[in-house]
Amino acid sequence: MLYLSHNKATPNPLVREGIFAFANRGGGILISHASNWQNWPDWAPFNFQLVSGVTRSHDKFGEFEVVVTDPSHPVMQGVPARFKIKDELYNFIPEAAGPERHVLATAKSPTSGKEFPIVWVVKHAKARILCNTLGHDGAAHEHPAYQTLLQNSVCWLAGGK
Repeated sequence: MLYLSHNKATPNPLVREGIFAFANRGGGILISHASNWQNWPDWAPFNFQLVSGVTRSHDKFGEFEVVVTDPSHPVMQGVPARFKIKDELYNFIPEAAGPERHVLATAKSPTSGKEFPIVWVVKHAKARILCNTLGHDGAAHEHPAYQTLLQNSVCWLAGGK
């Protein structure tokens, strides 16, 4: 499985090709926190094909409630149906023409009142792709629900149930 959690430039065409080749071989990809952002304006296929949307803003760091929308999915097993976390609530904008998304968890912005996907699966012909916008800092990573979510994600993306 491949874990992406960066927002630094990825200009090397071989790295870019390698990520898509990995997906096309059926690899599991976790696109976590900052990698969901629209980081690479010169690499639109990343957001279009692998994230199925973009994030260009987030709420101010603070507490919000995450609501699990599909508790039957293996990634959500053992994750509380609702939990509060201090993090950046990413204002994700789905790509209408992009691959289908299956949302596993959402959160409502305390600022705008809008609901945003927090964890979702991007449908791909061969790969397992999971996007998770949580994980800004160490405290978020120490949250028990986040840890369960991350462990489940790695297992599912690596081919487990």
